[in-house]
Amino acid sequence: MARVSSATAPRNLPAAGPPRAAHGGPGHGGDDEGGWPSGGAGMRMVPPRWVPLTTTVLCVLAVADAAYLTYAHYTSASVLACPTNGFVNCGLVTTSVYSHPLGIPVADVGLLWAIGMLVICSPWGWRQTSPWFGRLRILGVVGGLLSVFYLLWAELIKLHHLCEYCTVMHVLTVLLFLVIVFGTALAVPADDSSGGEPAGA
Repeated sequence: MARVSSATAPRNLPAAGPPRAAHGGPGHGGDDEGGWPSGGAGMRMVPPRWVPLTTTVLCVLAVADAAYLTYAHYTSASVLACPTNGFVNCGLVTTSVYSHPLGIPVADVGLLWAIGMLVICSPWGWRQTSPWFGRLRILGVVGGLLSVFYLLWAELIKLHHLCEYCTVMHVLTVLLFLVIVFGTALAVPADDSSGGEPAGA
């Protein structure tokens, strides 16, 4: 029986380590050069289709209502089509000391807030990949909700009167808060290969 010479015998090779993860995984796929996962920062989250449309409609209505209140603030409260007697009294509420805390007209703040929310809650705003758009949506609508609590306190506790146009703004703000919260919670990663539709759709 022929003996295998040491020159032709197979040498012991070092054990192969675990294969490296290939690029293209979740997020931006795999690890970056430093070994840290690179996914998440630039990923676009896609909410259900009804969310951007609903938030846009709510914000457009809020802009219209706030613009009407701002116009009344700089002209005369009498332009408001609202009762002047009884519990509902827009003129009394919109001209009270609580309508301009620290000298800042609430109507101006409401109009600027509504315009800003319209921008970041539009379909364009929901398509942005920067996480700051999502954060601004949450911070903006939470700020709006806090202002609703302040105005309801002023109307019901201090003035004992209600402004129907302010109430419309309050309802729109609460609805916007609910839609943004649920829309953000239900959002899924976009599948860029299918034109921005949710992955797996």
